[in-house]
Amino acid sequence: MMKLPAIVVSCLLLWGLLSGCGFHLRQAPDLPLSMRKIYVAAPGQSGQLLRELRRSLASDNTEVLVTPDGATATLSIISVQQASKPLAVNRLGEAVENQVTYTVEFSLIVDGATVLEPQTVDITRNYAYSVANAVANEEQEQALEAAMAKDVSQFIAFRIAAVAKNMPRAPVTAVAPVPATRPAPAAVTSRMPTASTASPPV
Repeated sequence: MMKLPAIVVSCLLLWGLLSGCGFHLRQAPDLPLSMRKIYVAAPGQSGQLLRELRRSLASDNTEVLVTPDGATATLSIISVQQASKPLAVNRLGEAVENQVTYTVEFSLIVDGATVLEPQTVDITRNYAYSVANAVANEEQEQALEAAMAKDVSQFIAFRIAAVAKNMPRAPVTAVAPVPATRPAPAAVTSRMPTASTASPPV
């Protein structure tokens, strides 16, 4: 597994702080032409994450494909793991607070070249655990999973947007300026002086 560089770790920390404040990307990333037909390959257990990724990446000029046919970019969700562990126990040794960890490994290939090496993002959330209500515990974990899948999809979209800034854009065709037309010069009418025909004095 690739070790994340310091700048990526900083982005993760910043993103974590912003996410905790309720920050989310308000619109899909503006992707270059080479990434506007993107296929998301995900394992079977990542249905929630897959739906969130499609929402995060799709836009007026970007199509998220359901099959790899015709794709110019492939976002690979290599693995999705969710784990839960107790954080606090009561006098009887029963868990009263749990921590859920959601871990996703992903990579990105554009036009056959890997532009994002496999990297991992994980999120943790804590919740009160009820010893007497197993159904409530399960519902809490499902709600947390949905929320964490949304947060992870936003982070992945953020990473793709950062990479997209360094990708070449479609060339802009220069349009030759149209020369300004000048009005034709007005016709000049020349008048010859009239010859004098006065008779000489008598």
